[in-house]
Amino acid sequence: MVHVLVGYRAVFCDVSYSATEPPRGASALSEVVKTALIGDPGLLDLLERESAAVLRREPNVLAEIVRRSVRVKARVVGQDAREQGIRAALNLGHTFGHALEAAAGFDRLSHGEAISLGMVAALRLGQRLAVTPAPLVARVTRLLARLGLPTDLGSEPLDKAAELLGLDKKRKGRRVKFVLVREPGQIEFRNLELAELARLAGDLSRSD
Repeated sequence: MVHVLVGYRAVFCDVSYSATEPPRGASALSEVVKTALIGDPGLLDLLERESAAVLRREPNVLAEIVRRSVRVKARVVGQDAREQGIRAALNLGHTFGHALEAAAGFDRLSHGEAISLGMVAALRLGQRLAVTPAPLVARVTRLLARLGLPTDLGSEPLDKAAELLGLDKKRKGRRVKFVLVREPGQIEFRNLELAELARLAGDLSRSD
C-alpha cells in the first residue's frame, strides 16, 4: 500500500492490484512517462534503470513510481486548480493521442497506447520546431518501447488524426495548444495553426 501525503490529505493506492491486470494494462505506463517528462527527471531515470522490474510489477518499484507520480500531479494541480496555466502540462501526448484514439475507432488502441503514440508525435513535433533535442526524442521512444508501448507512427493514420485535431477541446479558433518538451522537467506551450499541424503530420511518421 502506498501512502502519499498531499497537504492535509492523503492518497492511498494498493499496488498489488496491478497483478490482476492483463498484460495490456501496462499501457498506463505511458502516463508515468509523461509525468516524468513534465515534472520529475529522476523518475525518467528510474523507469530506464528499472524497466524490467516495472514489467515484472515488483511492488517496491511500483510503489516508488506511484508515489512520485502522485506528487507531481498534486503539485501541478495545486498550482493551477482551474487549469489556467501550468496544469495544461498534464496534456502532454494527449492532443495527438486523443486524435489517434478516435481515428482508431476507440477499440484498436487502448487509451494508454494512444497516449504513447501521441507522446512520440509531440516529441517529434517539438524536434521539428527546434524545441525538443533529437537525443531526448530517441531516449523517450526507446523507453516507451522497452515498456511494451507502441511507438511506430508510420502505421498510424496521422493525416486523419490531424483533421480530428480541429475537434480538440483545447482548440481556440484555428489554433490548438500543444505541450512541448525542452528537457525533462522543462516544458513549453505552443499554439499551433491547424493548417501547420496538417502540413507537419505526415513528417511525424519518420524519426530523424
